[in-house]
Amino acid sequence: MLCPTKRLFVCINLYVNQIVEIVYCSVAIVCMVDPDVDNLGSAYTNNSLLTRQNIPISCHKHTTQTIRSPGQVLNWPKETRGIFLGSFYWGYALTQIVSSIAVNYFGPKRFLAMLIFMSSLATVLLPIISTWSSPFIVLLRIVAGAAQGGLWPTIFRFWSTWAPASETTTLLSFQTAGLSMGTIVSLMIGGLFCTFSLYDAIPFIFRHGWAYFFYLLGGLGIVWSVVWLIFASDTPAINKYISPDEKEYIRGCKADEKIQDTDTKIPWSAIFRSQAVWCILLAMFFCDFGLYAIWAVVPEYMNEVLLFSIRENGFLSALPHIASFIVVMTTGRLADYLIEKKYLKRVNARKLFHGIGTLGPAVCLLFISFLDCERRYLAVMLLIIGVALSGFMMSGGDVVNISDFSGVHSGVVCGIGNTVSSIAGFGAPYLTSIITKHVRI
Repeated sequence: MLCPTKRLFVCINLYVNQIVEIVYCSVAIVCMVDPDVDNLGSAYTNNSLLTRQNIPISCHKHTTQTIRSPGQVLNWPKETRGIFLGSFYWGYALTQIVSSIAVNYFGPKRFLAMLIFMSSLATVLLPIISTWSSPFIVLLRIVAGAAQGGLWPTIFRFWSTWAPASETTTLLSFQTAGLSMGTIVSLMIGGLFCTFSLYDAIPFIFRHGWAYFFYLLGGLGIVWSVVWLIFASDTPAINKYISPDEKEYIRGCKADEKIQDTDTKIPWSAIFRSQAVWCILLAMFFCDFGLYAIWAVVPEYMNEVLLFSIRENGFLSALPHIASFIVVMTTGRLADYLIEKKYLKRVNARKLFHGIGTLGPAVCLLFISFLDCERRYLAVMLLIIGVALSGFMMSGGDVVNISDFSGVHSGVVCGIGNTVSSIAGFGAPYLTSIITKHVRI
């Protein structure tokens, strides 16, 4: 039984740390950057949009409602925006495999705290250097990505000692739901922060709402790293806050596994000759390409194609992730139930959930590509359905499948997979910026 236990507390803690994840920049960039720096021919007077290119006549009523953010002061062309959003994944790819090895030497407790602290510090510093030349900004994002790149390998290594097999999917799906919750918080709060700006006499780094957005998220991450160091431990056996009953329960469940040996030799040859590993790598690359594109582009899509105001943008961009959060929270337990009651074999459950989580969103995105601001609420509805269905993949598909067959080496396999999928991470935003260079997304 999962609740109330130390495992549940740890899961909630890991869940909360996802709030400082990737998505905050995708909504912040809508507030930070002058959307007409590419000289598309739009004109503004008194912060109201007067003209836009390639907008259906029936949508003109929406343009009068689209109010610019007072903080849109950075002159970044679309290529720079694409590089800014994608550069996170350059660092993200660099540290995946290295982190999966390093965590075995440092232990997941200290290593995870260090990663979150580094990422959070980079987040706090970003508004301060935002007016510097773009290479400095990109470098800071690479540092943040490098720190975040070690999270998943470290988390998988952590759960290899803490999660009984019967609870693995539930715990991982609950913690994975933190991605959705982090996205929801980032988008909704970010939309509110974007709407205010203080007096010009105030220094730039404290003048605009989006800067406080970065300070808030970075500050939360720094606090989280301290809390984690106080309450977490590498294994249940050495945790002073866990009850004797729970400690004995985990020890009994893990009796057959040699999980306490952090110096276990990594079987590189067996890993790269494994058909299961190669299937996971392909699945992670193609699935994450779509997810990363959605995370990076949706706020701009809401603003430039569907013509929602910045305040509406934050709320509506969050709705798909609210739906995904609900799906992930419920389907993780459903997957464990189907397997435990022997309604489905573990491998068949993974295939079913992964199929729903990939084919469903693909169909929805295909239909969305034919919609514009004339049917903007239909586009939002399809986006909600598509992202919600992707929750099946995160709770019962390729993500948790790694722990099914790789055990103590799950961190290494996860690191390899995330390295491959990171190519999609920096490719999707930049490719989008190139395709839409001379038009609004």
